[in-house]
Amino acid sequence: MHSLLFSLLLASTASALPRPGGAPRGPRGVQIKAPHQVRASAVIPVVVGGPQDLFVPNSVTANVGDIVQFQFSNGNHTVTQSTADAACAPMEGGVHSGHIPFEDGQTEVGTFNMPVTSTEPMFLYCATGPHCQTGQVMMINPADTQQLAAYAKLSQESAESVDGSAVVGGTAATIPLDAAAFTPAAPEEEAAAPPPAEAPPAEAPPAEAPPAEAPPAEAPPAEAPPAEAPPAEAPPAEAPPAEEAPAEAPPAEGAPAEEAPAEAPPAEAPPAEAAQAAEAHPPAAPAPAK
Repeated sequence: MHSLLFSLLLASTASALPRPGGAPRGPRGVQIKAPHQVRASAVIPVVVGGPQDLFVPNSVTANVGDIVQFQFSNGNHTVTQSTADAACAPMEGGVHSGHIPFEDGQTEVGTFNMPVTSTEPMFLYCATGPHCQTGQVMMINPADTQQLAAYAKLSQESAESVDGSAVVGGTAATIPLDAAAFTPAAPEEEAAAPPPAEAPPAEAPPAEAPPAEAPPAEAPPAEAPPAEAPPAEAPPAEAPPAEEAPAEAPPAEGAPAEEAPAEAPPAEAPPAEAAQAAEAHPPAAPAPAK
């Protein structure tokens, strides 16, 4: 009896041993497959925006199945796919996240989780305003370092940024701010009011004009010497009494009487000089009548 049990146990052990050229088999010929190691997908964070309008980092190498998680920092930004030769314009059917903002005081961060489906170079830009022209571009799996530089230069030369349409190529979500790969920029403080303007210094009163120099006092006019009294006029010399004319003889009878000459009016008394001259030359006495 014991020998029979031992024979059966030996037979089952031999059948479980691996056979050359085949997979190991379990009891009754069940084939056991070797364990398959599945690679875990990597989550690659990329910060979008912030104090500067950039992608950080702006170049990523990813495998198929990896997740590029775009985390949106300060501002309002997009992740939009373009072609290599048409920067700042959406590629038909390409990835587009839509506009995802971040404002001061938020406790959650908007994200866009994009699965990588190819190892070919992928060109991405932000379609908000002029962000593409100012350098907010990036690449996934660039062929070389020069390819990213050429794409950035092309974006700076583009005339405008064209927005995408519907959200394509990923999933929008949120994560707690504490779990984000960035620290938000500090809120901008309101500009302090300028100090009140100082009152301009009071204008100094105009300097008093120096008193005008008094004109030199005019010397009082010299008193004119008293006018010399004109010499008193000598009183007119009294005219000498007129000599009595000799009595006229009576006219002779029979002879016509001659008319006596008219008496001259008494001469006005000459001034002193005339009087003196008169004294010197007395008038001749009239001749006696015949």
